[in-house]
Amino acid sequence: MGWGEIQRIPNEYNDEFRSIDETILRLFKERKLLAKGKRYFPPKEIMQEWAINYEMDIPAISFLMHSFNEGIHPKIPNEPGELLSVMPIMKKTVVDGFEYHLTHAMQHMNGSIVFLEIEQLQSDDMHAHIRPQLLLEVKGNQEYYVRRTGSHGGGGQTQMRFMVMPPLPHNINEVGLGLVPYGIPMEIPPKDMILDKEVVFE
Repeated sequence: MGWGEIQRIPNEYNDEFRSIDETILRLFKERKLLAKGKRYFPPKEIMQEWAINYEMDIPAISFLMHSFNEGIHPKIPNEPGELLSVMPIMKKTVVDGFEYHLTHAMQHMNGSIVFLEIEQLQSDDMHAHIRPQLLLEVKGNQEYYVRRTGSHGGGGQTQMRFMVMPPLPHNINEVGLGLVPYGIPMEIPPKDMILDKEVVFE
């Protein structure tokens, strides 16, 4: 069977949407020029106000603000590189009935992979699916670029991984670590894949 031609997916567009998009691009350019290479991020109180005024979720607003700042970072490698060591972090806090553990970081040549565990302490429904809309925040003497690299869980627990570049310092107390709202707008919810067939290992 030969390869078929890839069909273009039709998109609707008109002058009204073009005007909005051009306004967004113009304002993005103005913001980038005004920032002059620095990161500017609104405080929580302002994002809460915007969430009400513009009927948006705070994680979605946070995602957009982080996106505006991403182009400011210098060029960095896409991969963490060679694994050098494993560094314990062991930081824990409890917020609204959920316990957050920053357990450890895999220290690579180009960056660190930080592991987070979240556990629901008490609930009437311990089988509820936890959907974290969070991003690791690292504050130190230099700028750190952070992105989510995966998450999984179930039964009142979930685990997340974050890539941090450049690598975290060997003394973890030299940086401040936290979690901030971060959710992709119009994200498609994951589809459940039910596995219910008998499996026999020989």
